[in-house]
Amino acid sequence: MSNQRSLGDRIRELRGSIYTQQELADRAGLSVVLIRKLEQGARQTTSVASLHKIARALDVTLADLLVPVSIPEHDQDQGVTALRHAVSLSTPPKDDPATIQEARFVEIATWRTYWSGQHDDAVRALPERIRRLESGLAASADADRPVYVHSLSRVLWAAARTLTVLRHPDAAHIAAQRAISLSTELNDPVMTASVTGSLAWQLMVSGRYEESRDLSVSTAVAIEPGRTHTTPQMSVYGSLLLQAGNAQARAGNAVAAKHFLDEAREIAAKVPDGQCHHSSIFGPSSIAMQHTDIAINLGEFGDALTASKTMPGGSSALPILSKCRHDTDRALVYLRTGDKDRAVALLSATAAAVPFWFKNQRLPKSIVRDLLHTPASKSPQLRNLARALNVH
Repeated sequence: MSNQRSLGDRIRELRGSIYTQQELADRAGLSVVLIRKLEQGARQTTSVASLHKIARALDVTLADLLVPVSIPEHDQDQGVTALRHAVSLSTPPKDDPATIQEARFVEIATWRTYWSGQHDDAVRALPERIRRLESGLAASADADRPVYVHSLSRVLWAAARTLTVLRHPDAAHIAAQRAISLSTELNDPVMTASVTGSLAWQLMVSGRYEESRDLSVSTAVAIEPGRTHTTPQMSVYGSLLLQAGNAQARAGNAVAAKHFLDEAREIAAKVPDGQCHHSSIFGPSSIAMQHTDIAINLGEFGDALTASKTMPGGSSALPILSKCRHDTDRALVYLRTGDKDRAVALLSATAAAVPFWFKNQRLPKSIVRDLLHTPASKSPQLRNLARALNVH
């Protein structure tokens, strides 16, 4: 896969599910035809003045718009730098190896931290965990090797997702590829498929929608349930269908997006809600969450509002990170459908529940900025959110 990204790719990636092309054009004070031509590659650049307008509308600097994020040699955030180095390590360390008991349990602690939204804690803990698991794997006896391989694969997988959230896609890609490679040693196609689905998610977040869909579909086909199947197989298969649907929605293909969503809904009806298999959360709650997200990406906010109300049990089956991501989507829906007070309340609750994640997401900033131009701007809660996010 090429790492060369066009200006249009970058605009589409930053726009994501926050704005439609028309909404971005309106915010920037430019023609939607220009935005469309840039994203489609019909135009490779535009005037510096227009580039500044697009960057301001997307809440990024001009440099961020023109130059995709890469791995710098030096970074003030030593924790992220250490994590990037850990996932890129070519020579396994030989000191202080994790014991077999530690290897069995460290993956559980790592994923618990990830799903709780405490990504700052994850960044601090992951480099040492990866180093000690690498050392343990290098020194392990043949009988113990599968335990270390399993744990290291899953910890690298969590690192990949954490790095994606923090917008370090190159390092995230390295971590995901290493996790996939290790998982193939275990002869567990369902686990490998689930890790591969995470790579498809990374591609989608980076704006590479067709690649994300193709990888999701090909991976799903490889583990498609037959006459005999397991619940983990059904869960991972359904998650991959949802991933394909979300990628299609972001690409603007409503028919394909809804097709994948309907297929996933049929699978979800056969799976207990909220179970986590190979770190894939799937079931009716996931359907409600992703249906809402897909409708938002298609600009169908009425459908998104309806979908959000189908969430079973007030989203209690979802981990806290997924619940807060869904509540942020709901806040956007309420903003667009006129219930500003409810949007503010949802954002305030999310900020309190997962403060680090909240401050590192573009969508809450965009919603708060728009709310500041409504009568809700006088709300003390909204003012607190604006200060926390440094939004004016």
